[in-house]
Amino acid sequence: MIRGACKLLALTAVSSVLGYCVYFDNKRRSDPDYKKKVRARRLKAKLAKDQDRQQEAVAQEGSMPQLQHTQAQALRGMVKTNTEQYFLEQVLLGENRIMSGDIDGGIVHMINATSVCTRQEAFLQMLQGTLPPDIFQVFLVRLQHAEPTRSITTNGILPNAMSPSSGGINRL
Repeated sequence: MIRGACKLLALTAVSSVLGYCVYFDNKRRSDPDYKKKVRARRLKAKLAKDQDRQQEAVAQEGSMPQLQHTQAQALRGMVKTNTEQYFLEQVLLGENRIMSGDIDGGIVHMINATSVCTRQEAFLQMLQGTLPPDIFQVFLVRLQHAEPTRSITTNGILPNAMSPSSGGINRL
């Protein structure tokens, strides 16, 4: 008699817990903001995963300083989402190489980043503010030689950088 009562009590408890779970899961999924919350959580997890990959790439490249978080956020709006990872990797590698003294290697990576950037003018203006002027002039010259068929606009960025009177070409 007691065994039967215990079994009945256990069965009732299990079915109550299961019913509780089903009820609140249904209530949670019927929330109008449920899909928004799920998408936001997935996006946050993806961004954290991408940031971890970038930190690993920087650690493998050496013990160079990382791209500041605010700069990375500013760069995110300048490229298509399918090329964003490549763009950020090239910028990081370019900055690390320039900081370590390998100017030529850094410029090559910056040219690669520029080639996939959709807002080149804004990216070039940002580079002008962050790179030393002499390195930026070398970058512009190599960029124009690397992509002669593509129209790269440098509106007002260094208007006399290519003129012989300013020494832009002769200094190379």
